[in-house]
Amino acid sequence: MSTKNISKYIALFFVSCGLAATTACSSTEEPFFTAGEDDAPRILNTDIPEGKNGEPATLMNIERTTNFTYEVIVTPVKYTTVTWFIDDEQVAEGLNIDMPVVAGDHVVKIVATTTKGLSTSRTCMLVVRPAEGDPELATDGKSRWLTVGSTKTIQCTNVTNVTKVFVGKQEASNVSFANGMVTFDVPTMAEGQYMVSIEADGMRYGCGVFTVSNDEYVDPGVKETVLWEGATEVNWGDSNATVSADALADVPVGTTIRVYYELIDMPELYHSMRITTPWWGDNAEDQIVAQFDLTTETPNPFEFTYSEANKAIVDERGGMLIVGYGYKLTKVVAVEAVAPAETTVWEGSVDVNWGDSNATVTADALADVAVGSTVHVYYEMIDMPEGYHAMRITTPWWGDNAEDQIVAQFDLTADTPNPYDFTYTDAVKALVDERGGMLVVGYGYRLKKITIE
Repeated sequence: MSTKNISKYIALFFVSCGLAATTACSSTEEPFFTAGEDDAPRILNTDIPEGKNGEPATLMNIERTTNFTYEVIVTPVKYTTVTWFIDDEQVAEGLNIDMPVVAGDHVVKIVATTTKGLSTSRTCMLVVRPAEGDPELATDGKSRWLTVGSTKTIQCTNVTNVTKVFVGKQEASNVSFANGMVTFDVPTMAEGQYMVSIEADGMRYGCGVFTVSNDEYVDPGVKETVLWEGATEVNWGDSNATVSADALADVPVGTTIRVYYELIDMPELYHSMRITTPWWGDNAEDQIVAQFDLTTETPNPFEFTYSEANKAIVDERGGMLIVGYGYKLTKVVAVEAVAPAETTVWEGSVDVNWGDSNATVTADALADVAVGSTVHVYYEMIDMPEGYHAMRITTPWWGDNAEDQIVAQFDLTADTPNPYDFTYTDAVKALVDERGGMLVVGYGYRLKKITIE
């Protein structure tokens, strides 16, 4: 290469570098401002947390009285439109959002789309805590179970009137409120978990997550066993139903037997039921439940207790026979009380001593815990020279701030229940989800086990 060409090359190189330097320093207000209309969009915020295991992480945890306020940074900013969705509903457009959101756990999706139709998105959770004094619906498992097509009545506090109920996005019908109870018809909808909100005293309030199911609620402290199921129009000897001795073999004495039926229109307006055995006759000793008339006032299902005498006659005579006239038998179920299901989320042996030793229950271990569950903390007191024992249940962010505490610090004494119990509320769940778990701290005791029921 000639000296002239080399000089020309060097000159062009420095001109290019100068232009690059000028471009790089010409603006600090527009990141990647050189991106053009044909470039793919990017959301540049570094404070949007990454989710784990396919679940979005929490962007914010705020109280209902605080607006959801946030700003996104995108490129190419001049050619990009930002759309905001909360729970799959578009709520705003633009780089900023500033709006009230009802209490509950919400999925926020931020979508950036260019004029050429290229798009990207980020998804995160927004946790909105109820404000003090907000309306509250009962949190026990049965209250928060909605059977499709049924009429539901739930205790509702901190209100004088409820005019509307929403299950997810669907509005319930036949809403009424009286004596601290709200009643409504559950909409026909797909099974799943939905946030329920109410319109009360002129405002809308989120009331947490409910389960919508086609099935009736089954108490976790109750075991139900179907002994017989079908559709038999009972007509004395012409048609009846037998529950076999094998089906009844494991049914313990004291169990409740439920007999489900439907009345059939009969010309004689006569309906009756008798529960006996395959040896059936008119002798009293052959009958498990003596014959009685079925009317519109008879409970359905009809229930009776499976006694020692019932078991003896069933074992001797080969089962149970349901006879009578004028009804269709649909199901026979045995219902027995059992210990509620209890899940262990932490187990060990830690002598708790403030920051020197404590115990963490991870967010993953608590991920499937339902709001309204009872948390049991099992412990042993340790002999301490000072005679001082205390427990605090907080989060891995623990400190002395009240908002960091799940259960405020209290002294452990001989009168403190063991296990110590507390309810896993919406507020507790919000703290656990945001701050990565639950931390049990304090002084002067040995932590043994933590279970959820």
